[in-house]
Amino acid sequence: MNFYKKKEISKVIKYSKKNNLYFLTNKKLFFNEKSFSIFDTPVDGFEIFNNKVYLNDWNGNYKIYKTSGEVIEKGEGKAFFHSSNSYLGYQYLKEGNIQEALIDKNEVILNLDIIDKKNSINFSNKNIYCCLINNEIYAYTLTKAKLQWKFNLETLGKFEDRDGNLQNYEVHKFIGAWQNSIVVACSGQLVLDINSKTGELNRKWQALPGYGSSAFQGRLQHKLPSTDGFQLDISKSYLYQLSGAYLVTIDLVTGKADYQTLKNTLEEHVFSGFRWSTGYAEDENHIYTIAEMNRMELGLDYTPQCIVAFNKKTLKIDWHYRFEGDWVKTDIPQLANNKLYQLSGDNTLYIFEKEEKSV
Repeated sequence: MNFYKKKEISKVIKYSKKNNLYFLTNKKLFFNEKSFSIFDTPVDGFEIFNNKVYLNDWNGNYKIYKTSGEVIEKGEGKAFFHSSNSYLGYQYLKEGNIQEALIDKNEVILNLDIIDKKNSINFSNKNIYCCLINNEIYAYTLTKAKLQWKFNLETLGKFEDRDGNLQNYEVHKFIGAWQNSIVVACSGQLVLDINSKTGELNRKWQALPGYGSSAFQGRLQHKLPSTDGFQLDISKSYLYQLSGAYLVTIDLVTGKADYQTLKNTLEEHVFSGFRWSTGYAEDENHIYTIAEMNRMELGLDYTPQCIVAFNKKTLKIDWHYRFEGDWVKTDIPQLANNKLYQLSGDNTLYIFEKEEKSV
């Protein structure tokens, strides 16, 4: 399995690949190769939902476009932050308070008071919408948006951070849905499995004997790595994370947490380790992420970075591309229709396409 570099697009600030390719270049939005101007000030982000493009600028203004370029609505005070195939989430100010709204393709179905903006960590699928308000996870059934349960993180007690201070647990991200559960990444190297129907805690993972650093008086040793790096495999049966020179997994069927060294695999390609990431592109056989080369062995004063295809079955790197004279942004690679997308630090969007197998 190999990719070849199909195209480079320069001066890209942000991009999204949902059915079609959308990308921003200096105050212009491109839909495939067609562009239309947007704001006088830089764009902060955009979401694609229901064949429309929702954009925000740095000054709190927004515009909603049809993909044809026609402006449907514009104004100020809305910040679009999450979209799926079924729902779009956004925040707005009402009488000085932050409100969070969820809309489907027809109407607003949920309005919430958000006490602290940093708590707007969200997860949704066709059946449930979860959000964090204060120190509690609220779960609403969809599509009626009825509150079904809430889970108070204070019931978990406290954890000792690397400096020896006691801290309250906080949600880092909602990892995903598994059977009748939602899987949640928390601070303190903790992963929760919460029953999505009742809000009861099914299981939790934190210990991983033998893994971790002995630094900070061993407070990070024998525990999971930082849990916001876990992703739910497309088989929806286990969580995984490429953490430095290790593959860390949590089997949701058996409940076993484990890790494997990838040192030999990395050394074959002169890599020092996988770069920290909060997510990955993935297909049935491969995980796509960024690896960093061993600059000392190469005799360099900088660290070259590569996008790699890591084989989930053989635990080998089947393909990589080195970004010469460039570095790679923390954007998670995107994979769609046999094409792989990666934004570089030089604001160049690289598009790779899978090579056709010869008969």
